[in-house]
Amino acid sequence: MLALCVLGAAPSLADAQAKPQSKTPLAVYLDCRSGCDGDLIRTEISWVNWVRYRLESDVHVLVTSQGAGAGQEFTIALLGARAFAGRGDTLTYVSNATSTNDERRRGVLNTIAMGLVPFAAHTPVSTSLRISTDKTVKATNGQTTRAADKWDAWVFSVSLGGSTSGEEYYRSRNVYSRFSARRVTEAWKTEADLSHSYRDNRATAIEYDSLGTITSQETYTSLQRDWSADLLQVKSITGHLSVGGFFEVASQTFRNQDLRVEGLAAVEYSVLQYAEATRRKLLVRYGVGYTNYQYADTTIFNKIRESVPRQRTEIEYRTNQPWGGANFYGEHVSVLTDPSKRSTQVSGNFNVRVFRGFSINAGARYEWIHDQLYLPRGEQTAADVLLRRRALLTGYEYSMSVGVSYTFGSIYNNVVNPRF
Repeated sequence: MLALCVLGAAPSLADAQAKPQSKTPLAVYLDCRSGCDGDLIRTEISWVNWVRYRLESDVHVLVTSQGAGAGQEFTIALLGARAFAGRGDTLTYVSNATSTNDERRRGVLNTIAMGLVPFAAHTPVSTSLRISTDKTVKATNGQTTRAADKWDAWVFSVSLGGSTSGEEYYRSRNVYSRFSARRVTEAWKTEADLSHSYRDNRATAIEYDSLGTITSQETYTSLQRDWSADLLQVKSITGHLSVGGFFEVASQTFRNQDLRVEGLAAVEYSVLQYAEATRRKLLVRYGVGYTNYQYADTTIFNKIRESVPRQRTEIEYRTNQPWGGANFYGEHVSVLTDPSKRSTQVSGNFNVRVFRGFSINAGARYEWIHDQLYLPRGEQTAADVLLRRRALLTGYEYSMSVGVSYTFGSIYNNVVNPRF
């Protein structure tokens, strides 16, 4: 069942009377970060002018989303500008886990349309709008209570897949499977995952003489098998505080791990209210736990198995605003009995509209690595290095990206033409 909840206060009658009627159609800028079908929205809501620049709009529609138990929660913020400056509203739409893509996109569409009506009421289009209701819908809260839910808020998902590609002297195969179970309530959050993947790459290197005759050939194979089973349990304490535990059993060929068993207890503090998470959040986490390793080959520390106590500190910041968005993440993990064995990573990205039609985006990630306890003893062969069959010794990893875009021309974005 689709659910709609109005969180913000609708404009009052006094506000409506105080605002003069606009003589032009309502100009709307759609700023959707996920889950929107822009063509559908512009086609169905044809009683406004859709514009391509935020500063040319009367209403800025900002759509953000987050997981919501059995489905996804979309937050639609309607921010008034120009003649509607100072006016605004916030609506939410919640989809089910079984909702199709079409049901989700139409749920977002209908919520946006309802949010725009109070603004459009002050434009010439108001004389042409009519409000109708589905008489089959009861005028009661449409959300199903937990007592009436035979699944008790549990949602399950199963996925299987594979792919293959090749040439005469090259072949690649990949098979994967996953099962997940998720239950989210106001007080508890439970997530369990089982996954398995198998990757097999084979390449043949050939040498020829001057006549084109094969003089030698050698086949290299890279085989990767990974599986994991993990469980996350979180308890909500207050609007700012949560505690939780994480448990995982896994195997990873690339990291020389026949078996890894990890348990972690953690506390999370949200500087901002959790209710604001779709627009902005600032989180701090700290956890302590043990990891037990059973290695496939003896490591550079002459270990075939070991237990390691660890601590983990994380900080995360995210914001979605009319001007763009920004994310930052920092993490430090260390061995409690030997702080020199540690890893630290920082990453961030942002996108900003600098001025009309011009925006920039950039992102970067850097990790200092000093805790590769799993590296196998002995030299790596050329095939190991080139095919990435095993993790290599390194002190750092990094990645960077940057981009700009500039759009100019007509400010209107009303017409949808799906041909070709």
